Amino acid sequence: MKKQLLYAKYDLLLPSKFDGGYLVIALYEKIKDREIEEYFTQKEINEILKEIAVNFNQDSVRQWNNIKDKLFHYFLRSLPDEPWKYYLTDYAKNVVDLMISKLENPYKNHALKKSVQDSFTLRPNEINTIEDLERKFGRIFIQGSKKIILDHLESLEDELREAYKELNEILRKEDEQSATYLVREFTVVFRKFGERAEDITEAIISKDKFLGDLVNVVDHFYRKMEDDGKFNIENVKESKIHWEKAQEIYTDIREFFNSVDQKVSIIRRQINHASEKLTELQEQFSSRAFFRIQIKKLHRTVLESSAYTTEGIRFSNNFPLKQLVYEPVRMLYPKYYEFELPKPNIIVNIKVDEAYERNEKQKIAKEINRQQRINQWVDKAKDILESKGQLSLEELMNSIVDEEKDLSIAYQVASGMTAYTSENNNVFIDVEQKIISLSQQNLSLWKTKIMK
Repeated sequence: MKKQLLYAKYDLLLPSKFDGGYLVIALYEKIKDREIEEYFTQKEINEILKEIAVNFNQDSVRQWNNIKDKLFHYFLRSLPDEPWKYYLTDYAKNVVDLMISKLENPYKNHALKKSVQDSFTLRPNEINTIEDLERKFGRIFIQGSKKIILDHLESLEDELREAYKELNEILRKEDEQSATYLVREFTVVFRKFGERAEDITEAIISKDKFLGDLVNVVDHFYRKMEDDGKFNIENVKESKIHWEKAQEIYTDIREFFNSVDQKVSIIRRQINHASEKLTELQEQFSSRAFFRIQIKKLHRTVLESSAYTTEGIRFSNNFPLKQLVYEPVRMLYPKYYEFELPKPNIIVNIKVDEAYERNEKQKIAKEINRQQRINQWVDKAKDILESKGQLSLEELMNSIVDEEKDLSIAYQVASGMTAYTSENNNVFIDVEQKIISLSQQNLSLWKTKIMK
């Protein structure tokens, strides 16, 4: 039913511009500028209609008798005692105010952060009862605050849209504009996006802090309901109602801020897209610079490869008058085609070589035994170092060679003790530059002692 009324009364609610729309705006402005009284006459109306026809190059002046019937539904009224005088209805003023506020949004020069903080802030110990919460943040009481935030976001969208158009115009500048001039213009416009991005970030922080404080208030009513359920059964129903009301208030505000987050996300995408325009400007400068360089190269080549004769300009040095850039087509094709059936794998049974197996096992056992002997000698050397406080590598290696008859074991033990010295802070090694030869071995080394 409401939609049908809107369709039926649309021309009466919003008349076309020459059927009374421009007349209402002109009357509103002249009353505001005190050019006419609030209660105006038909003569003043006819004069305004003539001005509209002249200003908009109309062939004829719109007659008052042809449009007054539509305007008397919602926009104009006549005075009961003075029927030749008329006045604008509150609806007419509100419609014009709405159009002006859209074009000149009052929140354009205000910070979104301040609007959020002024409308949605919880001070310590401010909410003690459910009445305090409803009076402060009830759905009816915060309609004005919600509208302020939404109008503010709408003004941000309009402002960024206008700035975005300015950026596009800057990018369409002709080539004669210098890069410095374009960058300066771009920076002035782009500064708006940076300021708005910072303002939005701070507003989101304020919003998140408020929602966190409001959750604590709702939890307070929930804890009170739990305490009444334990110690005061009579008040538990009332406490439950209070908690449900607090939960409803929180849900309503959270849903509102979810819609705000969606609008902010759209605005952020506009800001990010504007930053892409900055990259586009940089690429534009690079392309222009590259093109100028190529033109200069071409001009220099022409001058070097040409000469003026009586017949005109002659080119020499096989100057390329025309050349087509192309790339040869590469045809990729397989060299071999496999049409045969896959051959089955043949398992070859290899006989066991017992002699080879026995020799390898002996080698492995010998190596294991050798490693065990090295570990035993390392442990023995550590025991000597602990008991005597020092260890001579010359004596240690001679003892190992005499007993094991294997110089490699002595060498591995000496290397292990040297590594042990580097890993322990309370053990150090003293190397004296004096060459010592091992008995019955073709090996010489520095005189070395390990001490605690």
